[in-house]
Amino acid sequence: MLNFENYESTEEELLILENRNYKSCSKVNDNVIKENGILVKEEKTNYVYTREQKVLFICIALSNLFQYISWSVLAPFFPTEAARLDASPTQVGLIFGIYSLVQCLSSPVFGKFLPVIGARFMYIAGYFLTAGCNIVFGFLDKLDPGLEFVIFCAVTRSLEALGTAAVLTAGMSLIANKFPDAIGQVMGTVEVFVGVGLMIGPFIGGVLYEIGGYTLPFAVLGGVMLLHSFLLLFILPLDDENIRTKSGSYLWLLSIPGTWVATSAAFIGAASVTFLDPTLSPELEKFNLTPIQVGLVFLLMGVSYGITAPIFGWLSDKYNIPRLLIIFGCFLSCVGYLTLGPWLPLHIPHSVATMCIGIIVLNVAFGSAITPTYQDYLGTVTFNGMPDNMSTYGVVSGMFMCAYSLGSFTGPLLGGLLVENLNFGTASSLLGFLNFIFAVVMLIFSLFEYRCGKGRRKMICTSRFNHRTDGGQYQEITYCAQ
Repeated sequence: MLNFENYESTEEELLILENRNYKSCSKVNDNVIKENGILVKEEKTNYVYTREQKVLFICIALSNLFQYISWSVLAPFFPTEAARLDASPTQVGLIFGIYSLVQCLSSPVFGKFLPVIGARFMYIAGYFLTAGCNIVFGFLDKLDPGLEFVIFCAVTRSLEALGTAAVLTAGMSLIANKFPDAIGQVMGTVEVFVGVGLMIGPFIGGVLYEIGGYTLPFAVLGGVMLLHSFLLLFILPLDDENIRTKSGSYLWLLSIPGTWVATSAAFIGAASVTFLDPTLSPELEKFNLTPIQVGLVFLLMGVSYGITAPIFGWLSDKYNIPRLLIIFGCFLSCVGYLTLGPWLPLHIPHSVATMCIGIIVLNVAFGSAITPTYQDYLGTVTFNGMPDNMSTYGVVSGMFMCAYSLGSFTGPLLGGLLVENLNFGTASSLLGFLNFIFAVVMLIFSLFEYRCGKGRRKMICTSRFNHRTDGGQYQEITYCAQ
């Protein structure tokens, strides 16, 4: 029987793993990996969570749930209330969009100073700030209509975005520190709560608004989050010493032409999603829908996206076709927006039913266009020589979130501006054609990329196991390349 207790990867072996031309690896049995015909390492057994980890996961999951409910809770009623207080559609779009812009600018700063501030303090302070801003936002309708209302709404939303950026940045650090052997699994599960928050936020907002008016949704949500922030003082563990690694190169990443395709896809996808935030609710109210009914339409958006996005993610992983799915999603987005508008030459009747059909088509398209973008990003950079390690994952994630947040800022602003100067149908049609043009450009670029020798980008993975001296366990590390 082979003994792997003293096995350590040599520098030469690690250099081999960073080469794009990997050989295949296979399992000899449930516990042993064979690479190129040579037995390599014993595989780690099942991972068991401690009680402290379970409690921490619940806290972070609930925090993300409440954070994204607070982001989306005002969608079904705020545009109408803002219009009553003499805010223009463009100003409403700015109030929606400034949240993402502040997140885009502040997240890298929080990540930079996280070791100095401390993850625990940053997390609790950011969460407390978000809770307080929610409560304050619920009383802004008492201000004078016009510019005063708009300015205070924008400032309060900006401070709330700062708190959210601090919470999300520190939360990722806590997960990395406390779940070192299950980071991907925990992060993926937390994202479920993010999706649920985005899905139920507008519905909760519509129900509470109809029950108690403008103040009640923000007062209830802020109060719950404030209570949760005090509980975090006794639950979150103290900071551990952070492990620092060399950062990746943004210059190298941006010098690869294919990354601009993925960056543009993230930007346009986010802008297409958030375009509807300030524009859909007023258009639905033309059909005399109640706030609850408007909230149900927004709930339909979350359900259709939540069901189809994992399916497209599975297809992208199984068949390694992220670029094709992105192109398909952009074409389908065009169809959805032309139906939602609707585009006049199509002679589609403008009704609640056709708008709901357009919304379903759009959110299926968003699942196809957005979900595989990160995988396409990674496949492009590793094929072009960037090392397949955490430094590359960091710069790819940073650029992806920067583009997505910028798109989330641009979408509401563009939506409010177009609807104010044109109308909802024309604005939706223009955004549909924008997605069509981008899909055509991306298709042409992909064909050129294929013809120049890249071909079908097949993912090849090699698993290695490094010895852990602290507990004698083996940690699996998977290297993938095109």
